[in-house]
Amino acid sequence: MKNNTLYTESQSFFSWWLCLILLSVSVASFSVHWNELLRLNFAPLFQLPGFWINLVLWGLFGVLRLRTTIREDGIEVYFFPFNFYRKRARWTDIRAVEVRKYNPIGEFGGWGFRRGQKGLAFSARGNMGLQLTLETGKILLIGTQNPVEIEKLSLSQFLKNES
Repeated sequence: MKNNTLYTESQSFFSWWLCLILLSVSVASFSVHWNELLRLNFAPLFQLPGFWINLVLWGLFGVLRLRTTIREDGIEVYFFPFNFYRKRARWTDIRAVEVRKYNPIGEFGGWGFRRGQKGLAFSARGNMGLQLTLETGKILLIGTQNPVEIEKLSLSQFLKNES
């Protein structure tokens, strides 16, 4: 079976509003020790749980990526570095495929790995996605920042022919 990669996409969770929220939380948690910071005395910060929580949050959002790979044998999506949320769909298991605009909050309750009434969603940001309708009737929606590139692939050619 051929396994040539047709398309890959790696999306970051960082956006201007997320940076603003994280920065606000960081400033608020360190404002108590503002005088120490002005004197370049960072020792008290290392004792604060807020320092470590901020460090973990900035680090997590810095490395967290939604990775999508479209191959000749199917589609794979997962959140790097968390491989336990990996989802693979072979073309033989997919009934329909379309690129569409969606409402992340209204349909799935937000971004990330989400379960909705109709199926699963993997999204990092934005409101465009590749929707796979599986043979089971469930939906797998994969967020994308490049809907035009995915549409150019003409993915319906890989679906099994019902005739």
